[in-house]
Amino acid sequence: MKRLLPVIAGIVLVLVFWAVWQSGLFSQLSDYETLVASMRSSGLSGYFVCIGIQFLQVMVFMIPGEITQFAAGYVFGAWKGFLLSLVGIMLGSAAAYGFGKVAGRPILRKVLGKKTLDRMNHAIGSSRAPMALFILFLVPGAPKDAMSYGAGVSGFPMGRFVLISGLARIPALLASTLMGSQVYDRDYGAVVITTVATAGMAVAFWLYQRKATRPRPSQ
Repeated sequence: MKRLLPVIAGIVLVLVFWAVWQSGLFSQLSDYETLVASMRSSGLSGYFVCIGIQFLQVMVFMIPGEITQFAAGYVFGAWKGFLLSLVGIMLGSAAAYGFGKVAGRPILRKVLGKKTLDRMNHAIGSSRAPMALFILFLVPGAPKDAMSYGAGVSGFPMGRFVLISGLARIPALLASTLMGSQVYDRDYGAVVITTVATAGMAVAFWLYQRKATRPRPSQ
């Protein structure tokens, strides 16, 4: 039975992605207006809808998280949208970790690609794994949701992974929900400032990383 679990998990993962695609849910969760309507039309249960959308966005990692997080900020405000999104993302990260652990490395290599798994293995295998993992999930543009599956086969404890990756996601998540809230308030000047500040920090971090990883000249 243990040998069959990875195969079953892989089949389930592929079927889930296929079902999401065929149902049109992928396009709905990628559409800003649909997301806003979904969160607003549910009253108090909209909180759970928001958490569920963020959870699903992590599990179906092709869905762009920036759109769902922006919508959360637009509907619930910067801080409430941030907290609801963070809860959903951390729950989704834990579920992806568990699913990846069951599926195993061969299945994940076919679904996620060798490059994604190698990035996770490199971070976990470093001498300062927690910091390397934090930086990996802090880097703009990194496939964070897909890497949550890869973390399941890395040997890194799930609780520590969810905590560290969640903390690393905070800057980008807060920027997305903040901009959503600012658009709702029609404070477009603040949107420009937030966008420029976020882009500036991303560029500064990229330059720092590039300098830190540049080989030192031999003496």
